[in-house]
Amino acid sequence: MKLIQPALLIISMLALLAYLRFFRSVLVDRLLALFIFALQVLAITFPEATNRFAQSFGVGRGADLLFYLFASGSVFVYVLLYGKLLSTEAKVTQIARTLAIRDARKGN
Repeated sequence: MKLIQPALLIISMLALLAYLRFFRSVLVDRLLALFIFALQVLAITFPEATNRFAQSFGVGRGADLLFYLFASGSVFVYVLLYGKLLSTEAKVTQIARTLAIRDARKGN
């Protein structure tokens, strides 16, 4: 085992514990987090397996495949967050309008 592997496993465990402890989520989200954690532990513990898996998809190295998946996933998350931001802005605008109309009727 290389020196970096225990450090990565500890960091992964701390991230999982922080997620499970501090973020409220539904059961499906928690199960997905546990699944991703399990995959992460396997990839850290058996790095040669990621190479074999990547080569089955026509990618030379496991690190390259993980980078491609990370990049694609990041774009997906950015789009989701942008949609949430737009939705939140619309809700805040509606609340501000409602309060302004209510306060104007009261004479404040």
